[in-house]
Amino acid sequence: MRVDEGRHTLTVTIGHVPQSPSMMGDMMMMMMRRNNDELEGAFTWPATVRFRGVTLEVIDSAGHPLPRRLLHHTYMVNFDRRQLVEPISECPFSFGEETQDITIPGALGLPMAAGMRLGIVIMWDNLTGHDVDGAYVRYTFLLNPRHRQPAPLDVLPFLVDVNHVNGGTDGFEVPPGGLVVTKQFTVGASGHLLAASGHLHDHAVMMRLEDAANGRTLATVRTDRDSTGHTLRVQRPIFALWHRGPHLNAGHPYRLVVVYDNPTSDTLINAMGIMGGLYAPDRLRDWPAVDPRNADYVKDKEGFGGVDSLLATLDSSLSAQPAQRVKGKVAVSLP
Repeated sequence: MRVDEGRHTLTVTIGHVPQSPSMMGDMMMMMMRRNNDELEGAFTWPATVRFRGVTLEVIDSAGHPLPRRLLHHTYMVNFDRRQLVEPISECPFSFGEETQDITIPGALGLPMAAGMRLGIVIMWDNLTGHDVDGAYVRYTFLLNPRHRQPAPLDVLPFLVDVNHVNGGTDGFEVPPGGLVVTKQFTVGASGHLLAASGHLHDHAVMMRLEDAANGRTLATVRTDRDSTGHTLRVQRPIFALWHRGPHLNAGHPYRLVVVYDNPTSDTLINAMGIMGGLYAPDRLRDWPAVDPRNADYVKDKEGFGGVDSLLATLDSSLSAQPAQRVKGKVAVSLP
């Protein structure tokens, strides 16, 4: 982990063992369960500061770029703040191989507190036909300047998984002809949805957010696909360009609708539908607090392989380790 104070960036690089194509691909995706999502690394956030962007690079041991297609998905877990919809650990951001880098205006920022315990999950999907020796993922966070005036508007992640299962798989099957999957939910704090995107697999058409009380569509996210149905990009509508975005009320019922097309004669396996976005709570203090004894929180946390040993390492050593300053930068080793 490296902080560049001059450029207002924080860089985190996670290494991985060589990848064998015989162990990945569709069959492993079918068998993969959430409780096999290993934490590749964990670290404590170094300062109380907001960030407004994340870029992702897949690189080799020499720092040369590798295809993003090696990556099925990767995401960060914040064990010290809960989600808006589910009472489980926050996911501040996630990337699929189709996900573009994330940057928001400097007038917005996601608040982070020094000492927050964070984990990184990486699921590889090596379809190159050969081993990849020394693959790494490098995240670069764009930090908001500390003394920016006026202070940026606090935004937090909006995340709804249409097939969320604590500690289990969130994939589902799509039969020939297609499928519509729905999930009804409430939010823990009122606020505005400023922008949305998400994670969808091949042959996904779109997903939309509805008011479950009256069926009114509040937000729609579509995919760009090639002629084979491969999802090239999940679109990112920014509602706050024209207005403050749809306002959601705590306790009111909403519904996520995910639509898949399947023109093939085979059943699609392990499809997913996750809407993510930026949410500006009316009052940050209303955001529901983490309850580490909550059964869903505990089950979700235990779904990450190796979580207890990594968090114990953070609690006992990393948070107390002094940072090493080199040429105006701070370097910290991950456990």
